Amino acid sequence: MRRIPVPAALVLALVMASPAVAAPRAPMVLPGDAAAASVRADAATWLIGAKPGRASQAIARRHAARKTGSAATGAHLVAKSRARALAAALDAAGLLVYAEPNRLAERRQAVGADPLSPFARWREVVANPGIAPPPVTPASPVLALIDTQADLAHPEFAGSGTVALNPAGAYDAHGTATAAVAGAPVNGVGIVGIWPGMRTVNVGFAAGDITCDDSAQGIAQAIEVNAAVINMSYGSAEVCYTEYVQIQYAIGKDIIPVASAGNEFAQGNPLDFPASLPHVVTVAAVNPDGSPTYFSNANAAMDLAAPGAGIVTAVPAAFDGDGTPDGYTSLDGTSFSAPMVAAVATWVKAARSNLSGGQVADVLRDSATDLGEPGYDPSTGYGLVSVANALTVEARPNDPLEPNDDIDWVNGRLFTSPDRAVFNGSRRRPVGFDAALDMAEDPDDVYRIVLPGGARARVTLQVDYGAADLLVFGAKARRVDSARYRVARSRRSGRRTERLTIRNSTARKRTYYVAARSDPRARRLDAGYTLSLRRL
Repeated sequence: MRRIPVPAALVLALVMASPAVAAPRAPMVLPGDAAAASVRADAATWLIGAKPGRASQAIARRHAARKTGSAATGAHLVAKSRARALAAALDAAGLLVYAEPNRLAERRQAVGADPLSPFARWREVVANPGIAPPPVTPASPVLALIDTQADLAHPEFAGSGTVALNPAGAYDAHGTATAAVAGAPVNGVGIVGIWPGMRTVNVGFAAGDITCDDSAQGIAQAIEVNAAVINMSYGSAEVCYTEYVQIQYAIGKDIIPVASAGNEFAQGNPLDFPASLPHVVTVAAVNPDGSPTYFSNANAAMDLAAPGAGIVTAVPAAFDGDGTPDGYTSLDGTSFSAPMVAAVATWVKAARSNLSGGQVADVLRDSATDLGEPGYDPSTGYGLVSVANALTVEARPNDPLEPNDDIDWVNGRLFTSPDRAVFNGSRRRPVGFDAALDMAEDPDDVYRIVLPGGARARVTLQVDYGAADLLVFGAKARRVDSARYRVARSRRSGRRTERLTIRNSTARKRTYYVAARSDPRARRLDAGYTLSLRRL
């Protein structure tokens, strides 16, 4: 089963009918700015992004800011009253990258067999009961769920592979419910999760809203425990760049990020973040008959669908408000669709360990059971996730060197060091490799090359399917959507093959950035290409 090519007219219709999806730009918003007033954010703190390194860390310490997220990124949390001073000090040193409010996000909850399995039919929709899950061993891949603290004393988790980080004391129903949906074991109690007894880590936070800082810290902790998949059943209508940077760093670690699409269709159907960020597997909720639920968001970032209405799952007894305080209840929301897909992704990663995280995500999309009208649609993406199909569908070639969606991701400005050069101008070693683009998930690929003084190089982009354009930028460029510092561009508008020549007219070696871009007039949402570089 392969993805269905989408006609250009339908691509346009999808874009017009659903919110636009684009990779966020680095923001520069400080306390008192008009743009800050519209963001629902923590009242006491601010996020400041700096070029990673000792110099920026020293400046941050002087302003009582603490690091957030992974050490290789440059994000800092600072008191709101100190944010402008820290930004000014970093800017004076040439190290300031972005500034933004510490956005708040909400959990995306709209409100053998174990004893309740007949009432929890959602599992068999995704995973045929006749398919044996992989054995759970200490080497099995880990699913990290960033959520409220799970109640691991709940009988549902007896004999499970679930552990918890960050015991927060106060918790609600959410973290317990999502963990049970993913991995509740076969133990004679309650329900059975998608991959029963799987290794899951509940990266827990206190009940209530989750800040952008919480999200970034949780993703960093998931990376530290070597998670293969991260589930994020929360979201906000406001993008947070700090969270985006941390997710991109996780992509570089070959981790699959999964997020709930949001439950605000009837409230204006806004884009939801982190779900709508590039490379995030975005999950919608469907009814038992496969139709979209009334609440699940719809947009061009949608990837997959899973059951999300009437999900019988475990909750702490204190939060079981259905009149029968047995620790189980029926819940609605994309919050519960997302961990189903995340658990399937982890299962596939265990069964097909030779695949990269990006290939597993593609396998889930390519093998989904189509819902509604034929082909992709913004309500259910490529369709209903299916374990059986995902275990057998042919995998696409690996897309190398992700994340490389823009120049700042590969030039060392957002991460500790620049990407290695894919080509150094050697006459003896031409370079060639295959890669892929996706209009919503991965619209641009950028590669760093180094050319000796006085040298020329030929860059060839051969499009295998879909359509893509070729561009080349100088060392000072920052974004592929800007013509500033662009030194060459494709003239054939996405046709099959494009060739450009780069000339370094100086006496010293110079860095250039080669970019492949999705052509917006393509008849498909995705494109595959071969990039070749050789010295002339």
